[in-house]
Amino acid sequence: MNTIIYLTRHGQTLWNIEKRLQGRGNSPLTKEGIERAEELRDRIKDIHIDIIYSSPIERALTTANIIKGDKSIEVVTDNNLMEMCFGDYEGKITDEVRKENPNWDISLIMKGNTEIAAPNGESLAEVRFRVAKAMNKIIEENRGKTVLIVAHGITLKAIMYYFNDKDVNSEVMGQATLTKINVDENNRFNIEFKNDDSHFTIKEKKLGW
Repeated sequence: MNTIIYLTRHGQTLWNIEKRLQGRGNSPLTKEGIERAEELRDRIKDIHIDIIYSSPIERALTTANIIKGDKSIEVVTDNNLMEMCFGDYEGKITDEVRKENPNWDISLIMKGNTEIAAPNGESLAEVRFRVAKAMNKIIEENRGKTVLIVAHGITLKAIMYYFNDKDVNSEVMGQATLTKINVDENNRFNIEFKNDDSHFTIKEKKLGW
C-alpha cells in the first residue's frame, strides 16, 4: 500500500516580499498569503489527510492550521522541518548581505551549493541531513497513510532532493502550492505532480520569493 506525501510551503510573508532572509526568524503572513492558504484548504477539503507535519516556525504553523480548516487532524511539529538557519544574516535583505560578504550568495544555495553557510548558520548539506532524518521518520511511522507537510523554501528543496527530484536545483516551491509524492512499500518514490497552483483564483506575478 502506498504512502501519500503532500507538500506545501507556508503562505507569503512580508519578509518574502522584501527579500529578507527569514530562516529561524519569522514574519507574519500577508493578506495574500492567508488567502492562498485558504484556497489550498478548499482544494483539499475532500481529500482524506491522516496527519499534518509542520515546521514549528510561526509562518508555517499558521499556514498548517489554515489548511487544516475544520478537519479533525493532528498537527505535529518537527524541528527538523525548520528553514535553513541563516545565523547572523537573518532579517537582512539579500542584496545587503551580498555587499557585506560577496562570497555568500543565497542563489548559490538555491542552485545546490552544499558548503557555504552564513556566520553561525547552516549549510545546505546540514539541512539535507536533518530533513532526511525527518522524512525517514515520517514515512516509517505513517505507512499506508496520507500525510501533509508544511515547510519552507530551502527545506522543501531538501525534501525534493530526498525524493530524487531531477529539477531540485532549478526550482523553488511557490507559497501554498501543492506537491504530491507516492511512496511504495520498498521506498520507491513517484512524484505525481509538484508546485501546482491550479487552486489559486488569482495568478499573481511572484513577489520576492
